[in-house]
Amino acid sequence: MEFSSLTIRLLFAAIVAGAAGCETKAPSPESTTNAATQASAGATPKRQRAASRDVTFLAVSDTHFGYVSEATHVRLVGKLDAIAGHPYPGAIGGTVAAPRGLLVTGDLTEWGKEEEWERFLAFYGNVDGGTKVPVREVVGNHDKVASMLVTEQVAARHGGRWYAFDWDDVHFVGLGEAPDDDGLAWLARDLGALAPNVPVVLYFHFPLAGPYSTGQWFGDGNYRDRLGAMLDGRCVAAIFHGHHHASAHYLWRGIHVYKPGAVKGDAHTFAVTRISGSTVSVAYFDWEKDAWTFSHARDMCARAED
Repeated sequence: MEFSSLTIRLLFAAIVAGAAGCETKAPSPESTTNAATQASAGATPKRQRAASRDVTFLAVSDTHFGYVSEATHVRLVGKLDAIAGHPYPGAIGGTVAAPRGLLVTGDLTEWGKEEEWERFLAFYGNVDGGTKVPVREVVGNHDKVASMLVTEQVAARHGGRWYAFDWDDVHFVGLGEAPDDDGLAWLARDLGALAPNVPVVLYFHFPLAGPYSTGQWFGDGNYRDRLGAMLDGRCVAAIFHGHHHASAHYLWRGIHVYKPGAVKGDAHTFAVTRISGSTVSVAYFDWEKDAWTFSHARDMCARAED
């Protein structure tokens, strides 16, 4: 019997997942986790906030391979790879540093088919011909239409259905479509290892409020309330999500939430974010018009009035 290369990778991923469970964090050279310090006398010390940080990263959503023309992705990849050195809007000032990575907030494919996933990898899997920016993606509802193949592949790429990593001392958490019961339990353990003032960035697919925020399990259950309670008292630098195919910014429980733009639809922007010192700067770049469409700078940890 012959197996495709993707089938072999899926079988391998299943073996790894069975051994390690779905809650493993992806190993990362940027991570500051020190496993040795977590085994002392039954007490787990919390990772403390560092004195400084300077992290630039990008975000976009809803790539929808199988629906969006690949010519659109070619244009986007060109702009992603060229954004370093581009002048920021005047309200921020300076130029864009080399980005640490690109967050893609779900609906990677239109139907969750194998051939669509392979095309996503060709552009965003950091292989020859795709973007040079390291990519960290989560799944959306479209990725589960045909099968769980895309979900399994994302978990294999990043170490679990939910995963976390650090750039400098900024803690990034990918939560798939959005956290369900198991996801919230995992998140509680993950955040429990951090001091409350460590800056955190969360990204997932479903909205927290506004258009398309109801009609799915995350919006119609109590998951958002539980997530909000878990984030109370923490330094949440930003939340990014997709699903709406929009470029927007809003407040949820005083936390700044960003829809960075989408490849499907007309909101052809991506977010450029810099977390430096105690300041977060976010700007949206329209890759079709070569123009900034939104920008602001604010305190990293401060909550605002909704």
